[in-house]
This record gives sequence, structure tokens and C-alpha cells, in this order.
Amino acid sequence: MSYRETGRLYEINHNVVMSWDRIYHEEGVAGLLEERRGRAMATDGISKGKKPKIEKAVEKDLIAENQRLRMEIDY
Repeated sequence: MSYRETGRLYEINHNVVMSWDRIYHEEGVAGLLEERRGRAMATDGISKGKKPKIEKAVEKDLIAENQRLRMEIDY
């Protein structure tokens, strides 16, 4: 079914359907559950719907831990 047909069926704009499809393919079901309306919150610098950035060192440690745990599971 096309975006336009789906929009007509559910009485919503086809651009919304297209946006949901893009979010689903990029982020999966979890991406559709995030709140994306409104402006970014200026007080803490975190935008609604966006994940806060983590430090490179922390990210590197998490990746290493994930790899170790995957190896344990495979073993």
C-alpha cells in the first residue's frame, strides 16, 4: 500500500506515514515510541526525542563490554 493510500485509509497526512516509515527503518520500534514534538529543552541542552551524547571513553568501554559478553554467549 502506498503512503497516500495508507494516509487516506487512516485519515492522516501521507507525509506523517512517510515520516513514521523512515523512523521505523532507521531506529526500529523504539524510535516510534520516542516523543518528538516540541522544541529542544534549552536548560539542559537535550532535545526531546534525541538520546543524550555519551563520552567517547564510556562509549568505547561499553562497546568492549558488549563484545566480551557476545563472546561469552558464543562460547
